[in-house]
Amino acid sequence: MRIVSKIISWVFLPLLTPVYALAIAMYCFNLEEYYSSYQENCLYLLPDEAKEVLLYLFGAFSFFAPALTVLFLQTRGSVSSVMMEKRSERIVPSVMVVLFGISLLAILLYKVPPELSGSKFIFGLALGSLISVISCTILTFRWKVSLHATGMGILTGFLFMYYSKMLLFPLWILVLAFIASGIVMSARMYLKLHSLSQLVVGFAIGFIGLVLGIKFFFFYS
Repeated sequence: MRIVSKIISWVFLPLLTPVYALAIAMYCFNLEEYYSSYQENCLYLLPDEAKEVLLYLFGAFSFFAPALTVLFLQTRGSVSSVMMEKRSERIVPSVMVVLFGISLLAILLYKVPPELSGSKFIFGLALGSLISVISCTILTFRWKVSLHATGMGILTGFLFMYYSKMLLFPLWILVLAFIASGIVMSARMYLKLHSLSQLVVGFAIGFIGLVLGIKFFFFYS
């Protein structure tokens, strides 16, 4: 069971969850293509080239750049492992993730046209993830919040907000997202890396961050 919990922790690395969220929205079949009034919010209808570019951008700034930073810090002895199980080891990588998140949001706002289908969700995912990371970084100075739970909150919060704007959507995906969140948090608790409060707070930060990020672009556009 310990090995399974570790595998789950690696598969659902916090850095990967925004990429997972975007990929699910873009590639899971959506019936909105038959309802013209809802098409402006549908990421499934994006051209394949646009989907690939967006995945590359989120993959580069949300995963690869932060991962390389952590690996570099590990070689320097600043962190003991890529999982950064010690609270004190998370501060510098978290600050770097914030900087990468700001860069990603700036590039998206500059390069992605507002009229692109689902652009509000794309911007909202970047902003919501940034809000979540900043919140976790501030808390890390005093408390060890669960970054895995935050990542799952980002994934679930994005899908919740995205499908709430759809007339028809695959409900099972949203259900699976909540179930997966429970499994990931259970795995982290089984490994005795976090308390229940650290997990709950982490998930809430990610979920609420995404809700606020997406609502911001729907309110001000």
